[in-house]
Amino acid sequence: MINLDRDLTQASKNMGAVRVKVKLTNAIDEALVSRGVLNPNLLRVYEAEALIDTGAVRTAIPVEVCEHLGLRIRSQEIAKYAEGRQETVG
Repeated sequence: MINLDRDLTQASKNMGAVRVKVKLTNAIDEALVSRGVLNPNLLRVYEAEALIDTGAVRTAIPVEVCEHLGLRIRSQEIAKYAEGRQETVG
């Protein structure tokens, strides 16, 4: 017989925050650079350490990062947080 309680306890002890270095770029800038229309020095890039949620199906970035990259908000979604709070985000 398998003791599931013990197995779950062991699994939770091994869980932790997963962080990776990410490099975000403006895709339109990349296309313009590849066509020779935009100087590569003007490619908008943002590098940071990101917290990874392996169960997430979407991702979000702070408004400041969006502005830095020159991105536009195309739609609004409802973000649902672990503690039950909900928020409309771009």
